[in-house]
Amino acid sequence: MPRRGAARPGGDGRGAGSRRRVVGASFSDRDALLTGTGRRAPTLAERAELGDLAKRLPLVLG
Repeated sequence: MPRRGAARPGGDGRGAGSRRRVVGASFSDRDALLTGTGRRAPTLAERAELGDLAKRLPLVLG
C-alpha cells in the first residue's frame, strides 16, 4: 500500500474510523484497512478476535 500522506479530514480518516469500529478497537488503522478491504488476510490471532466477522471480509462500506 503506497503512502500518500495523512488522511484528509472527513475522507479517508472517517473510513478508517468506520473500519476500526467494525473490526474492533484493538486493530491499528493500518491493520483495519488492510484486513477490512481484503488487501491482506487476517492473522490467526486477528481471525480469532474477529470470530464470525472474519468470514465476511473484505468489508464493503457504503
